[in-house]
Amino acid sequence: MAHTYPGGGDEDRTAPEDDPHRAAGWELETFEDPEQAAAEEQEWHVHLPLFFRVIDSVVKTVMVVFLVVLLVAVGANVFGRFVLNTSLPASAELARFLFIWVIFLGAALAHLHNEHIAVTVFVDRLTPAARRWVVVLQEVIILVVVVALLLSAVQVMSIDPGTSALLNVPLQWVNFSVPFSAGLMGLITLYRIAVALRSSPEQKAA
Repeated sequence: MAHTYPGGGDEDRTAPEDDPHRAAGWELETFEDPEQAAAEEQEWHVHLPLFFRVIDSVVKTVMVVFLVVLLVAVGANVFGRFVLNTSLPASAELARFLFIWVIFLGAALAHLHNEHIAVTVFVDRLTPAARRWVVVLQEVIILVVVVALLLSAVQVMSIDPGTSALLNVPLQWVNFSVPFSAGLMGLITLYRIAVALRSSPEQKAA
C-alpha cells in the first residue's frame, strides 16, 4: 500500500488510486523497523504546509515539556506518600491540570497525523473515487463536531471560574485547552478536506 504525504507543493508523491482514504495523512503500516518509521514520519512532516509543520513541532515540544513536568509531579507525590508518609496536594493538582492539556493537545496532534482509531474494512472495499468522497464526508462530520465543541468551549470560557484551590492558577488557563485544541482540529480538518478534494482521481485525470 502506497504512502501519501500531501501538502507542501504541487507534487503529491503518492498513489492516490491505491490509498485515497489516507490522502490527508501518512499511514505508518508497521513499527517493526523504528528507523524506517522515523524516516517516513520525517518525510511526511517535510511535505506538510509550513503552518502545520510549525504547529506539529510546537505542539510536540509543549507536550514533551508537559509530560516531563507531569511525571515529576506524580513521582513527587508518590515519593511523598510512600517515603515521607505525607501527600503533596499541590503536585496532584498540577498533574491534573497538565494531564488535561496533554489530552487535548494529543487529540489535535493525532488528528493531524491521522492516527485516531478508525475501522476502514468497508472503506477499503470501495473504489478510489468513492473512498475519496467517504473521506470528505467523514471530515465534514468531524468538522461539525469540532465546531460544536468549540462553541461550547467558548460559552464555558465566558464564565470566570476563579482560581485553583492550591496553586492559585486561573482555571481559565485549564479550560482554554478545549477551545485551543478544537480550533486546531478545525483547521486540520479543513486542510484534510482540501487535500482530499484536490487529489481526487477525477481532478487528476482532468
